[in-house]
Amino acid sequence: MEPLHGKFDSDVAALMVFDHQMHMANLITRIGWDTRAGAGKLEDEAREFVDYLLFVEEAPLPGKLSGPFAEIFAKNAIRDSKGRSLRDLDLQKRLLRYPCSYMIYSPAFDELPVEAKDAIYERMWRVLSEPAKGTKYARFTIADRRAILEILMDTKKDLPGYFHGIG
Repeated sequence: MEPLHGKFDSDVAALMVFDHQMHMANLITRIGWDTRAGAGKLEDEAREFVDYLLFVEEAPLPGKLSGPFAEIFAKNAIRDSKGRSLRDLDLQKRLLRYPCSYMIYSPAFDELPVEAKDAIYERMWRVLSEPAKGTKYARFTIADRRAILEILMDTKKDLPGYFHGIG
């Protein structure tokens, strides 16, 4: 089967974003519910949540996608002082330019119980700030890690203080 190119590329990108957004919304709902109900193991749920939030097991794209969707999608993006956003699409090798979900800005995420957000932020910090040679996190380049941390520090106001400890 030949890869899709041309007029269908934008539709494929939109469907990929929609699929990600729905899965992320489900994870937000589940970790919030489980935390409030005292069900599940928060550390395990935070690991699964952060792995999906950071696209840890994302399959590479088979080729460049194009079309107007990327521009439309990024139109109302929250941008850092360097003009970067977690809504910037890559569509060449991966879905997002910076592999961290823009859903971190959603009201549903913001309204998670404190315990859930603390576990998520702690896990994110460990994944993004520590070298991870030989693990599934080794796919993050130093540039990816730094960009994600800088964007979040500049745009996400409720980050714990330890996020601001990078030099």
